[in-house]
Amino acid sequence: MVILPRLPTFSVSAGPRSTSSFTGSDSNEAHHGPAGVPTDESDTQMKRVWLNTLVNVWFAAGVCVVLLAACGRDSPETLVKSARQYLAKGDSGAALIQLRNALQKAPDDAEARYLLGTALAERRDSAGAVKELRMALQLGYPADTTLPALARALIAEGEAKELVSEFDSTTLGSSDAQAAFKTTIGNAQLSLGKLKDAEAAFNAALAAKADYADALLGIAILRAGSGDIEDSRKIVDAVLAQPQAPPEASLLKARLLVAEGQTDSATVLLTKALDAKPDYLQGRYLLTSLLIGKGDLEQATNQVGAIRKISKLDRQAYYFEALIASRRGDLPAAREAIQQVLKGGIDYVPGLLLAGEIEFRAKQYNQALDYLRRAVNGAPDSTYAQRLLAATYLRLGSPAHALEVLQPALGRGTRDPQLMTVAGEASLAVGDIPKAAQYFAQTAALDPKDAAARTRLGQVRFAEGDKEGAIRDLEAASAMDPNVSAADLALIANLLRQKQFDQALVAVGRLEKKEPNNPLVYNLRGLVYLTKRDVGAARENFERALKIQPDYLPAIGNLAQLDWLEKKPDLARKRYDALLEKDPKNEQALLALTNLLQSLGGDPTEIESLLKKAVTANPHSTNARVALVAFYARRGDDKQALLAAQEANAALPNDPRTLELLGQVQQATGEATLAVGTFSKLVAAQPDALGPLLRLAGALAAVKDYDKAIEKMREAQKINPERFEVSRQIAIVYAAAGRSEQALLEIKAIQRRQPADMRGYQLEGDFWGGQQKWQEAEAAFRAAQKHAPDDGMVAVKLYATMTNAGKGAAAN
Repeated sequence: MVILPRLPTFSVSAGPRSTSSFTGSDSNEAHHGPAGVPTDESDTQMKRVWLNTLVNVWFAAGVCVVLLAACGRDSPETLVKSARQYLAKGDSGAALIQLRNALQKAPDDAEARYLLGTALAERRDSAGAVKELRMALQLGYPADTTLPALARALIAEGEAKELVSEFDSTTLGSSDAQAAFKTTIGNAQLSLGKLKDAEAAFNAALAAKADYADALLGIAILRAGSGDIEDSRKIVDAVLAQPQAPPEASLLKARLLVAEGQTDSATVLLTKALDAKPDYLQGRYLLTSLLIGKGDLEQATNQVGAIRKISKLDRQAYYFEALIASRRGDLPAAREAIQQVLKGGIDYVPGLLLAGEIEFRAKQYNQALDYLRRAVNGAPDSTYAQRLLAATYLRLGSPAHALEVLQPALGRGTRDPQLMTVAGEASLAVGDIPKAAQYFAQTAALDPKDAAARTRLGQVRFAEGDKEGAIRDLEAASAMDPNVSAADLALIANLLRQKQFDQALVAVGRLEKKEPNNPLVYNLRGLVYLTKRDVGAARENFERALKIQPDYLPAIGNLAQLDWLEKKPDLARKRYDALLEKDPKNEQALLALTNLLQSLGGDPTEIESLLKKAVTANPHSTNARVALVAFYARRGDDKQALLAAQEANAALPNDPRTLELLGQVQQATGEATLAVGTFSKLVAAQPDALGPLLRLAGALAAVKDYDKAIEKMREAQKINPERFEVSRQIAIVYAAAGRSEQALLEIKAIQRRQPADMRGYQLEGDFWGGQQKWQEAEAAFRAAQKHAPDDGMVAVKLYATMTNAGKGAAAN
């Protein structure tokens, strides 16, 4: 007996006049009867519709019975043959049905397992593909056929590490199979950042088949990554010249064009490539991105539609929909689309970033904070993620947090102008005027408008010492564009640095007109009055900032500082206690309170408890962990300091700041060998940074590995040849190693490079003094004094040298 399905789930033809949709909640129900037929139709027409429906359902059910009966009679071999035919036609869905029927009858059919794995891979079910292909391999299906497919499926599943560890040394017999397999191994190594191993795998593929396109493209990617764009382009062009060039060649060529700023050419190239292979998703993704970047949102929307035809529930399509809606200013639609991307708690970094940007623009800062924290954890080197997270902290009144977020980028020497602007604003908010001025001085144009150009000109003039001209330019920039607050902040910072307090107040007034509800404005005005020693006006403005935002910590901190200076520590503490009562997990408030208690000589047990609460409140914050380590170090508790530093590194294993902290504590507590290992990791995390190399060199010198220490310092010298401290350390290490001649050569090299710098001569004096050669030391210190006659330290050293040489009277 065939059981009829419920009628409302079918869509059937109702004859030539209409099509009826049997969905109980159809939107046409207001204008039609319950079955979708116009209400003025006759009963006869209604009966005809129902009759047609019954006939269609019975017919469909009958067909299914026939097909099932046919499947039941077919042998596994026949079903597999049918599946192969379906796969050849590109119908993987029908092939899946046949293969699963075959495996019900013959579960150990190796070919059926292999074909099922390839069909699942085609339908982007990589987990299922891996399972079936592994079974095919276990059942004895040829490795030359199975392994290349399994390797691709493992890559798609994100199991590159597993693929490499299990199959890296495997060699296949067929040249075609070996080429395909080794290319996939190369791609896996590439995704793991193992560039040398990737190149070796690609070369192994080319040794098997010299013109294998995918391997050549792998080499091209490596060349582009090393900066050799020209060689990369030549390889890609050679692949494109092949009769059946893979679509990946067009994709890579397009990326090279984009890297050179030729986005229009890249768009044309991708469009042609997609005409030839419409279902190439990676090409569609890049083309859509380029169209959005150009502002052609209509064409980008068309591309999203094309992606949907290939993969209906494609996550990237939802991402593009959210991005397009965001660019159009439709934040509700953007939010709805991005939620589809992040469904299931997936930490897809681009999706998290876009979600954070959407909530930031919607002024939902706490929600933005959640997304952006996760984005920064997933992409710790993303300048954009750090900048947006820092800006969010600023809007929430936590400038100290903002600066902490920006430290990795600032430490790498990043010169992103917008990031520098956020750093400048955060520094102003915490009252660090010199740093704020420094960051604004490094800021390039924020946009091509004249106001931004004028801002840049003002900053350049400050750097050159033309203070009056700089101030005029910054004032002009502020007047030109009412929205360029960077110009206002740069102007205020530099006026404060020049102690032009009245002009600074005028500049704050100009900023107030633009942003009357920003607590930063009144906090800044309070700082200006504080520098003028007008405590009453300062307090009034700090209080005004708190009326706008009661939890604005910079103003709370400034008022607490005034309370402390006026010998009212209880009132200062009450300010923090009141904030912590409302927000007991406010890390910055906890840290500020510990600073206050330490300055008052408070109970160490309470201070330790507050610091631990701060760590618990924000386990991913470096500030709280550094403060806890510093607390133990000040108490002389090396064991607890080391334990806290180890816990910090365990909580934030990829954070250069925790690595540096741990290494410093290890070295300070006599664990220099461990410090060498830690600083080596720090260098690997920041290969182009000067500081980590110097830290590592210092640790190597501490364990008396002088040659290695000097090697690392030479690497640091290549990064910054003019840095005096690097050359100084090299000379000191040579001296510590007993290689006095080389130490002196290094010192003389410093003097040749910087003949007017007294430090080179002072270093020579220290060197000779260490060897108790007082005459040579005196000559060196006199040379230093010639270049810096007012330097007190040089005078002290010269006096001590002459005294040691028995020239006490002359020294006096």
